[in-house]
Amino acid sequence: MKEKRPRSIDPLRGILVALLALPGCGWHAGLTVPEGARSVGVEVVTRAPNVLERGLEPRLTQALSQAVSDLVGLPLESPSRADFVVRGEILNYRRRGGVRSIDNQLRESAVRIDVRATLVDRQTGKATKEVLEGLWSGYVLGDPAEERTAQNRAIRNLAETLVLELFQPGGQKEENPGVSAE
Repeated sequence: MKEKRPRSIDPLRGILVALLALPGCGWHAGLTVPEGARSVGVEVVTRAPNVLERGLEPRLTQALSQAVSDLVGLPLESPSRADFVVRGEILNYRRRGGVRSIDNQLRESAVRIDVRATLVDRQTGKATKEVLEGLWSGYVLGDPAEERTAQNRAIRNLAETLVLELFQPGGQKEENPGVSAE
C-alpha cells in the first residue's frame, strides 16, 4: 500500500489562482469613498446643446457605471436611492484632420471628447468634487467603423479617468487645463 503524500501547490500556480479570484471577491482599486457613503449611482449622462454628435451619452453612462463598479468599493445603486451620485455631461465633440499621404489624401483622423463629471451628495444636493477631462483618439480612415472604435476607446478611457479622479483623496474641484467647460 502506497503512502499518500500531501500535494504541494506550485507557488506560481497559487499566485495565479489568487489573482484570478480577486475580481470575484469584491476587490477594488482602494479609492477613498466619501464619509457616510454606502452606495453610489450614475445618472444618465447629458450633452451640452452645442454637441451635435448623438449616441455618446448612453455609451458614456454605461462606461461610467462599469468604472464605478470596477474601481470603487461601494455597491452600484439606482441614482434615486444612492448616497452619492456621479453626474456626467459631454461638453464637446469634434473631429480633426490628421496625417495625409504624399498626394495630400487624408489617411488618419481623430475625435476629441470633453466631459465634466461631478460627484454629488444626494442628501444635500451639493457637489463634493468636479472634474473636467478631455481626450483625443485617433483612427485610420477607410473603414467606416473606425471612428466609432475611436469613440469607444476615448469613452472607456475617460470614464475610468473620471472615476479615479472623483474618488481620489484630495482637493474638491479639479480641472484639466486642456478642457474647455464652454
